[in-house]
Amino acid sequence: MARLFIAVEVPPAQAVGLLSTLPAAPGVRAATPAQVHLTLHFLGEGLGEAAQAADKLDIALAAPRTPAFTLQAYGTGRFRSGPGSVLWAGLAPGPGLDALRALHAEVGQALADAGFPPERRRFHPHVTLARCKPTVPESALRAWLDAHRTLASAPWRVARLVLFESRLGPQGPQHLLRQAWQLAAPGPTPGC
Repeated sequence: MARLFIAVEVPPAQAVGLLSTLPAAPGVRAATPAQVHLTLHFLGEGLGEAAQAADKLDIALAAPRTPAFTLQAYGTGRFRSGPGSVLWAGLAPGPGLDALRALHAEVGQALADAGFPPERRRFHPHVTLARCKPTVPESALRAWLDAHRTLASAPWRVARLVLFESRLGPQGPQHLLRQAWQLAAPGPTPGC
């Protein structure tokens, strides 16, 4: 079954930098640089053939109106995930985060117009870095969170949306790029 999601890519250099901060405790399963992304909308499983869903999405997302923008990872956090945890990096506040929220809303409306069910979870922009088993000591997780409270990446340019298909394998999930849509060109800077 296809697990499909629409995302913004994180460049390899920024992904490697973020991943290099993770604790080296047994039970911490870091994402690979190729898996590091920022999910905008999870479309779910069982949508039929990935190619058919991609065709439908291609029509819905043919011309995003949100212009290209710049993001920067900033800060860290943790989600409790069943008995384990997920470690993540947040995003720096500012125009880039505002543009990301606008893009999320635009994509959500396009998906609804195309007949995709709305996502029920509130949008919490973050970059997943690792999944942790319940055996990871709480002290190791707290130490990482405390030490990286102000973790920051180099800024990166977001110029496209991507559709990923996630396939589970023995080495963990593999994300296959199915489709990409270019964002609009940025408008002129006021006063120029």
